[in-house]
Amino acid sequence: MKVEKIKIPNNKGKNIAAVIHYPEIKTEQLAIICPGYLDSKDYNHLVKLAEALTEHGYVSVRFDPTGTGESEGDISEYLTSQYLEDVKSTLEYMLKVAKYSHVLLTGHSRGGMISILYASRDSRISEVVSIMPSSPKTIQGKRYDDWETKRFAISTRDIPNTTEKREYRVPYTHVIDRMKFNVFEEVKNLHVPIVLVAGELDTIVLPEHVKEIFDLAHEPKKLILMKGFEHGYRHDPLKISQVNEKILEAIT
Repeated sequence: MKVEKIKIPNNKGKNIAAVIHYPEIKTEQLAIICPGYLDSKDYNHLVKLAEALTEHGYVSVRFDPTGTGESEGDISEYLTSQYLEDVKSTLEYMLKVAKYSHVLLTGHSRGGMISILYASRDSRISEVVSIMPSSPKTIQGKRYDDWETKRFAISTRDIPNTTEKREYRVPYTHVIDRMKFNVFEEVKNLHVPIVLVAGELDTIVLPEHVKEIFDLAHEPKKLILMKGFEHGYRHDPLKISQVNEKILEAIT
């Protein structure tokens, strides 16, 4: 498996940091992997998902959205609307490099939500795998109230392969932009196969919320409930492997 680090210009001329995994045999299957909220493309569950999909015959791309990770841009640009533009930039970059007849869009948490939102807008997407997708119901209660009152929220993320951490001060404009998009409504506009993955013990994206998205989606669709799994399964190599195995069994 060949791995290549690249920079992809976004719609504003800033570079998105990405990594491409190439299978040994030429393929017309492409997979684009979207990270969760402030997560890195280099988190183990995304790396292993890229590797699993590549072994399954996909060219797999994982990237950091604008304003996060190794990508250029300010955290104020970390908006749902911009994230969708980043997916488009990544897709169009890859389509210029080679011909792909099947494009799978996938992601975890916020990346799972983005996958549904984007695929509902772009007919070039052939299939969606949405892992524990966030929704308007994910940001509510005290967390939402504090964000609105302070006009920002501070979150810390570990930097892969180091002992360092990075702090993000996310402005309230992130919430304002995010609330313009409702995955419960937009999944109804999706007319390609979709696989939804829920964690039985997930307290961030409740499994019943994933089931609600599933119920609103058109056929063909599949729902995978991972028994004993929490939202942060990325810290457990065995659970990562089990999720990826279920995904490979479910995709077309």
